[in-house]
Amino acid sequence: FLLIIIASCTPFFISHDFEIQTANHKNIAILPFEMYYTGIIPDELIDVAFTEIEEAESRAFMISYYNEVLRSTKSGRKPIRVNIQHYNNTLTILDDNSISIKDSWTMKAEELAELLQVDAVLRGHIEKNQLITDLESFGIDVGIHIINILTDNALWSWIPSDLTKSKEVITNYTLLDGKEGITLWS
Repeated sequence: FLLIIIASCTPFFISHDFEIQTANHKNIAILPFEMYYTGIIPDELIDVAFTEIEEAESRAFMISYYNEVLRSTKSGRKPIRVNIQHYNNTLTILDDNSISIKDSWTMKAEELAELLQVDAVLRGHIEKNQLITDLESFGIDVGIHIINILTDNALWSWIPSDLTKSKEVITNYTLLDGKEGITLWS
């Protein structure tokens, strides 16, 4: 189990000359995360509302990742040798240049790095697979609870643990060089 956890935390890819390519890097920026939705998307979401949700979740994942990187360096346990631009600065610069969060998802890394005045950018891709609606999940959860009451928990071990799981989230992060746009780490 520990081996699986360790393996899942290691990068999928590191450039063979990562140290050389990043030797002069001083500043990086975390970009708004690209959101991709699959599965059951609620009908009641209209295009405008859906775009607002995408951008709000993109911003939330970006901020969360920024905070997690800083938290991981607590007490010098995993020191980082570069400065990470604050997400408010990144969002303000994009906004000042009339670049929406969604527009930033498709722009070249080199353009964004130059605009943000950083040496590299980190892109995040979040895929959210809606397996069932939240209401269906709630209904199943209530049904399981009632069955457990009626059977005095006799069926508990036979009920799959993720039966009420409504979503699955798959993430990918890529550090891109600001001059050439090549992948340094993923």
